[in-house]
Amino acid sequence: MKLVLGLIVLVTLGSCASFLEEQQPMENKIYKIKLDRTESQARKSLFDFITTSQQYRNSPDLLGESDLEMAQTKQKESIKLYNFKNTQYTGEIGLGGQDNKFKVIFDTGSANIWLNSARCNDYGCKNHKQYDGSKSSTYEHLGYDLDVEFGTGELMGEINADTAYVGGVKIAKQEFAEIVRENGDVFAQSDFDGIVGLAYPTMAAYNFNPLFDNIMQQKLLDRNVFSFYFSRQEGSRSSELTLGGWDNDHFTGELHFHNVVNKYYWLLDADNILVNGQDVGLCKHGCKVVADTGTSLLTGPSEGLYDLLDTLNIDENCSNVKELPKLTFVLDGINYDLDANDYVMKIDSQGNEVAYDTFASTDSFVEMGANCQCVGSFMPLDIPSPQGPAWILGDTFLSKYYSVYDRDNDRVGFARSK
Repeated sequence: MKLVLGLIVLVTLGSCASFLEEQQPMENKIYKIKLDRTESQARKSLFDFITTSQQYRNSPDLLGESDLEMAQTKQKESIKLYNFKNTQYTGEIGLGGQDNKFKVIFDTGSANIWLNSARCNDYGCKNHKQYDGSKSSTYEHLGYDLDVEFGTGELMGEINADTAYVGGVKIAKQEFAEIVRENGDVFAQSDFDGIVGLAYPTMAAYNFNPLFDNIMQQKLLDRNVFSFYFSRQEGSRSSELTLGGWDNDHFTGELHFHNVVNKYYWLLDADNILVNGQDVGLCKHGCKVVADTGTSLLTGPSEGLYDLLDTLNIDENCSNVKELPKLTFVLDGINYDLDANDYVMKIDSQGNEVAYDTFASTDSFVEMGANCQCVGSFMPLDIPSPQGPAWILGDTFLSKYYSVYDRDNDRVGFARSK
């Protein structure tokens, strides 16, 4: 994985007032989608794309509701995800047919679906699988334009609709953005075909429903909940997205829920951020955190993030890894700890991250060799008001803590992953 300190895959936001709850038995069937861990993008162009406001052009009146002609299934299942070097997780979604699969990032930090269109002749599109609406009997041309301009380029898309398939769930008339023109190489070198946003509909273009909101509207699940398990075993197929509930086999201890305070991102209130149990001023007047499955690192407001890095003082030669302090996010009185092996990445001489499970012990991590360096899994990001300033809990956090996203009660749950 080519990695720089500014590595980010996707950005998302959310809010909190939390409480404890007994683990609920899952009596309905679960839809489990396996996830692959794949190569993340260290390119600033992708970061800019995710964090840039989307521009809607020539917007016609919103479409009215359509009658849904499909059987409703009230079940749960999980989608398997693949782990590639502990940097990014992808799973499959079908569009226009169950066998027409696309490798996507399921992103709680955005709300639109983006796929490359067969009408796009740019390299970034041609380098990936492309959606062809002419081959689908359920394709609907809506023609809503969607542009995203960012520092190094621009994506131009058109919002249309088709039947989507996620695990065993069939979603009728799902709106998605076809990329028809790509200026810049934001997706050119990526190892995924698109993005599926799972944030709130207030973030979506033209007020169209994100994927999970259509699942809710079509009453396809008994419980409007989804959850993520991110394994740290490189190359494994054990990571997964679960629709309709959560899987007790993937975590230990209690599942603690925290209320969403802004229904745009999955934004939560935090009590404090501690270093070795001490308040070092990172959360002076309370702070916000965002649960974001599309961001690889932990991000924070610039001033606080640089203060944290100064406090941690990570030696790039990895000499002080065993002495580095514990970092703790406190939400509703619950401590979520990250140790040095959670927030420090080891980079080899080629710029590739050395996977967590390569090391049998901390000693072997330190003694690996002089050709490697240690860097913190952090990046400064100033999220504007009203969602920000906020800290983003990316995969660095979410690979240690199982996460549950509950739309029935607008809350996020965390528990220690197995």
